Amino acid sequence: MATPIWPLEGVALDSTGEMVANSLADHVINAETDVGTLQADVTDIKAVTDALPDAGVLTSISDETDKIDGAVTDGLAGTNNSLAYRVHEIEKHFHSRERWWGAVAVPDETNAIDANVTRPYQATSGNDDWGAAIPIIGTGDVPVPAGLVKFDLHRLLITSLDDETDPWRIRIIYGTTNSAAAIAAGDWSEMMVEANAVPGNRAGRTPLELQMPRQDVGTKCWAQSWNDTVGEVMEFFIACHGYAG
Repeated sequence: MATPIWPLEGVALDSTGEMVANSLADHVINAETDVGTLQADVTDIKAVTDALPDAGVLTSISDETDKIDGAVTDGLAGTNNSLAYRVHEIEKHFHSRERWWGAVAVPDETNAIDANVTRPYQATSGNDDWGAAIPIIGTGDVPVPAGLVKFDLHRLLITSLDDETDPWRIRIIYGTTNSAAAIAAGDWSEMMVEANAVPGNRAGRTPLELQMPRQDVGTKCWAQSWNDTVGEVMEFFIACHGYAG
């Protein structure tokens, strides 16, 4: 940075007029040089600050750092993928309210869920392949407590397997159009189910956890099952977590 240009040190005020004039002229030249240097410095500083990301409204550094431990964050009401957003999403995934659902009498892409424990979903397998996709959550379904706007299908309880000897797969698909488009986009999660014919020892006697991204309420979900024999049926119930935003 430039040095101060005043006071005019070194001007020989007790000398002849010519010497004083020369001294003043030297200081004017130096001052012009210093001003040019200052202008260049300001330009350099502006180039750096212009490249900084917009921090938005920031009242003070302490107001923001307090949010690490001493103040409320915006959480899921804030910026998607921010630290506060992600931490809140993880916390709510483990400590949110869960709702369990069975199937309506005839599930479709508008209404598929019903709060019962007597009518499970039924997904029929293909021949060493996925069977037909069945709707398990429709656009008109609200699989979470009232007021919550997002959900993830988090757990499955498999209650019956036609084939209790061979392994199974189950796939949960999610999207806004149809199951084929969602599958093509890769919008699905799957898990393996190991069957066991010994009574009371089959995988599925306890709920199985499933991973999938949070979705807006109103997003459709489908399920498919896979077995080594065509036409085998897997019966199951689903559980969803709800989120405020």
